[in-house]
Amino acid sequence: MIRAVLFDLDGTLVDSAPELTEGVNAIMKVVRMRPFTVQEVSRMVGKGARVLFERVCEARGIFPTEQTITMMMQEYARAVRELNAPAAFYPGALEGIRLLGGAGVRTALVTNKMRRMTEDLLQKNGIEDLFDAVVCGDDTRHPKPEGDMLLLACRQLGVAAGEALMVGDSANDALAGRAAHVRTVLVRTGYNEGTPIDVWARDHGFDCVREDVREVCADILANRIS
Repeated sequence: MIRAVLFDLDGTLVDSAPELTEGVNAIMKVVRMRPFTVQEVSRMVGKGARVLFERVCEARGIFPTEQTITMMMQEYARAVRELNAPAAFYPGALEGIRLLGGAGVRTALVTNKMRRMTEDLLQKNGIEDLFDAVVCGDDTRHPKPEGDMLLLACRQLGVAAGEALMVGDSANDALAGRAAHVRTVLVRTGYNEGTPIDVWARDHGFDCVREDVREVCADILANRIS
């Protein structure tokens, strides 16, 4: 029986690639380098801000010193937090999460995004109380695709790993679920570093793929995922 559902954020609940691209390009403006397209940034996100900027440095021929990466992460967080537009949640995602809560299913947000950026997003969109727990990339030593964040979320929700379900859009989410022994459903809305999620899932032994979070929530409530 599913007692808790853990949701990834970027690409799963929110189409955040345009916002992430603006944040990255704010740094490119500072260092006077060519900006990135949304498609380019979509292929680089997924493993947290540090890996994102290691990839940015590689793409632009910048030597990734600790000082450089730290500066980029700080500037990126500032630039994204200054954006005033509301997050582009996928249709039905928030409604589905609320329906799960109404049915007694506990929910958590489990994202590699930095905590200060995650909390800012939740507050800006008036959903800081939507989830029963929020676990971010800087809350554990090892972010996704390791299983630590999922296990921390389960502890905070008071459920066993076998009673939880992970919902994500990428290999990072699926591999984190496997590492934590948490069942995983993948959705087609996200990025997965440029590889179609259906192709990746088939090649790596994950057979539960849905169109979006709205469909996942409906299937859980109808006991089509258990």
